[in-house]
Amino acid sequence: MTPGQLWQTWSLQPAVLLALAATALFYGWGLRRLWIPGHRGRGIRWPQALAFYGGLLALFVALVSPLHPLSQQLLSAHMAQHFLILMVAAPLLILGAPPLALSAAVSGRWRRQLHRLGERKWLHEAGRALTHPVITWLLAAAMLWAWHIPSLYQAALRGASVHALEHASFLVTALLFWWTAIHPSGRRRLPRGGDVLYVFTGAFQGAALGALFTFAASPVYPFYAARVAAWGLTPLQDQQLAGVIMWIPSGVIYLAVACVMFVKWLRAVERDTRRAEARTAPA
Repeated sequence: MTPGQLWQTWSLQPAVLLALAATALFYGWGLRRLWIPGHRGRGIRWPQALAFYGGLLALFVALVSPLHPLSQQLLSAHMAQHFLILMVAAPLLILGAPPLALSAAVSGRWRRQLHRLGERKWLHEAGRALTHPVITWLLAAAMLWAWHIPSLYQAALRGASVHALEHASFLVTALLFWWTAIHPSGRRRLPRGGDVLYVFTGAFQGAALGALFTFAASPVYPFYAARVAAWGLTPLQDQQLAGVIMWIPSGVIYLAVACVMFVKWLRAVERDTRRAEARTAPA
């Protein structure tokens, strides 16, 4: 593929297109059921709905647009693809509170059956274990590092099924990570302050990987060695650009989220202090 052919190389994989379209339709149907006349914004607000569809758009760009075939030519494009999945699509999808919309989209009979299934003790305990903050943090970190081991990374580039598995595991673990951090509905899994630490320490994983690419003295992945010249880059320049993409934009998002959480924590402490003072104040 040459630069002139880039915009002719959309990745129109039926499974990906069907999954994105079905998710968009089910979420929209759930919104329609939640937002009955006179109750628009019930359960899920407009900004949340826009965030969810923004997340789907980010997945479309990462998996369907010419960025996907370009990831076979440039390491920097592949890192941009991973950035969109991990740091844009996943948190935006979670902000949209998808369980609420998707549960509203199914019929009452199916909803009752799913509820009964979720009440089974073994499934409930497995779900709690899988969504424990320590587990979700470790899973996200493990997937990030494991798939960037040279042997696994290049296997993903050479095999479509392995590449799909890579992206699926990134998306699932990122969704678990951001659900634990943000948790837009239901009982929080992290206390105020703990969520700041959870996100802040998660930022070090992408930063460390980005620094490794940026400051490495030689290319880490030989796969790209003969491909980058057509794009006016050397393999080392491409790798350094990939490191910057993984390091700086990801760090900005992590830091922004951590700052928002820190402010909410301070406000929660202030509210609790005022309530305590009101209870102890003399009548």
